Amino acid sequence: MSTTSSVTTSSSLDAYGNTVTSAVSNDQLESSDFITLMLTQLKLQDPTSAVDSSTMLDTQLQLSNLEASTATVEAMEALQSTFEQSALSSSASLIGTIVENGDTDDEGNNKQYKISSVSMNDGEISLTAYELTGYYDVYYFDEVSSGSDVIDSTNEDSSMTLTNSDGNSYSFSTYNKTYDELAAEISETSGMTSSVVQNSSGNYQLVVSISNGSSSLSQNNLALAYSEDTATAYGSEAKTISYNNITKIY
Repeated sequence: MSTTSSVTTSSSLDAYGNTVTSAVSNDQLESSDFITLMLTQLKLQDPTSAVDSSTMLDTQLQLSNLEASTATVEAMEALQSTFEQSALSSSASLIGTIVENGDTDDEGNNKQYKISSVSMNDGEISLTAYELTGYYDVYYFDEVSSGSDVIDSTNEDSSMTLTNSDGNSYSFSTYNKTYDELAAEISETSGMTSSVVQNSSGNYQLVVSISNGSSSLSQNNLALAYSEDTATAYGSEAKTISYNNITKIY
């Protein structure tokens, strides 16, 4: 028994006393292995029954073509793997962005999703996302010592006006009214919520939230200091979206 390029062969004697290969451990022969076997066979051939060298060369040529085809396939597979990794790396830039995929709600409006992660399965890129359920404008008023503090005790016509995205305005009197009372009144208005929350310093802030964004706030005979921010609400259930189905990126 001998080994050539990790291929194990078994030899035996034929009827003429020649040593011939009787078994091969596997069929993964290379060109160099075949040449070795051919030269060995030529060396040990029976002079009265010469080996057909042209047949052996044809077989070697077929083997060479097979090796070339195998190399081409391996190169294509490596190229595909490189392309897939590049596509996955590129799609990772979508994490944290808002996208649309053609889904619509009951009113025909396009649904929007925030991407949280990307993955690849069998060459297809999938995105894990959460549906955007609403935008909010949030107003944070300067802190006070207590929610029971009176907002304005001097101007009887002092008030605050909030206007939503539909252009509807709602006015709230602030004369002799505490922050807690104003928050409760605002919260009775559809699309608006308000509360007095305690901050990290132990003081309290009036916070007003108005759905759908594009709102405005004005004051009459009142000068409460505040800051404005926007917030987004998302659904709690994750959705898988195909990268190929994305129709818009924000």
